Amino acid sequence: MADYEKTYHRKISDEEAQGQYIMILKSDLNFFPKIGKEFKLLVKGTEEKTFETTILAIPCWCMGPNKPHEHYRIDAKPFRDIFPIHFSKKIKIKKESESEYTLE
Repeated sequence: MADYEKTYHRKISDEEAQGQYIMILKSDLNFFPKIGKEFKLLVKGTEEKTFETTILAIPCWCMGPNKPHEHYRIDAKPFRDIFPIHFSKKIKIKKESESEYTLE
């Protein structure tokens, strides 16, 4: 959930933890750059490191074959060594500028 146009909060689900990604709700897509556009993500974990990433649109049929749609996510595999994603972890993504974000 994005608040005040500056921060996106999320509690990691079991599916996200297993797939090593951060789900972005459709209602919060405007908080981030357009789907597929690269942006910098400063990850603050066991160390601080900046990664180039994008919002990915993943086709899904979880509502049945007659209701195809997309889910949106950030792939967390590149930074899992310094910022492990696990079930129920609370994350915060702060918008520093239009192309720079911070994950805590």
